Amino acid sequence: MAPLVANYYLTYRCNARCHFCDIWALDPKQEAEFDTIRTNLIDLRRLGVKYIDFTGGEPLLRADVQQIYAEAKRQGFVTSMTTNTILYPKRAKEMQGLIDFLNFSLDGPDAETHNQSRGVQIFDTLVESVELAHSLGEYPVLNHTVTAQNFDRISEVAELGLRLGSRVWLNPAFTAYSNYNSKKNPTPDMVLAIESAAKQYSNVGYNKAALAFIEAGGNDTQNPRCKAVDAVIAISPNDELLLPCYHFAQTGLPINGRLYELYKQSEEVESYRQSQGKLSVCEGCTVWCYLIPSFFKGIDKYWWLNQVTYAGEFLARKRFIQRPSSYQRSAS
Repeated sequence: MAPLVANYYLTYRCNARCHFCDIWALDPKQEAEFDTIRTNLIDLRRLGVKYIDFTGGEPLLRADVQQIYAEAKRQGFVTSMTTNTILYPKRAKEMQGLIDFLNFSLDGPDAETHNQSRGVQIFDTLVESVELAHSLGEYPVLNHTVTAQNFDRISEVAELGLRLGSRVWLNPAFTAYSNYNSKKNPTPDMVLAIESAAKQYSNVGYNKAALAFIEAGGNDTQNPRCKAVDAVIAISPNDELLLPCYHFAQTGLPINGRLYELYKQSEEVESYRQSQGKLSVCEGCTVWCYLIPSFFKGIDKYWWLNQVTYAGEFLARKRFIQRPSSYQRSAS
């Protein structure tokens, strides 16, 4: 079966200083030029990838980001972007129509909470960005990272989403950010808060499979559910194939225009394919950006919950696009 997703890291540079993420502290190295990225996109199509999450760092820091997204759309990919919104007001018009799934990062329901978590004063820019995106016919989702520090304020985040006319997607902080979420799994109170908010507010969603997997203790190396190598292709800003994934990369293979051959024929890739989910670093892993695509590989309860999640989210977003005023509390 073909890989489903490419997590394409355009840059490690970031203009925020989030407490739960250290990507901004990484060595940025030399970022690949546009022609290199275009060649990799051609190979990703040959490999059967349909969805590309251009990520970072902050993707909008790339001067050629519009050119990259335009090429991805020209080649027929479904695209996504998660941005902290600092640069979105300046670049929104050039990106109009190029991002299928636009996500704005949100860490709290007010300026004090959000700015403190992000390490920069950007709450007002976030609000401005939502309004601007709507004026351009875009429908950004507020991507809210749920942590032990903020789970009791999810309802306030949902209310903010209602006021801004936006969906809120709840993502439990995962194990790679252990400095901010020291326990591998959310507490029962956190799980209850996520589930309750989704029931109470029509604009709130979360991945049912991911939450159930986290509750179960994450990946079990003796009976692994992670299919990171089979389901996802991770590419670094400096043109390396990251194995088995970005967050717990054990190696980075220089691509040099041969992504298709590397993924299909490399003994090293095959070795990591055989050990995906079985390495010591994989024990208890809850990194949902690799696990969620993995749930599409193999039929079990997580496959089913994943299907239910995305079918429901597709309908919810479709309803909102047709009737923006429909967002409200689901229960009173």
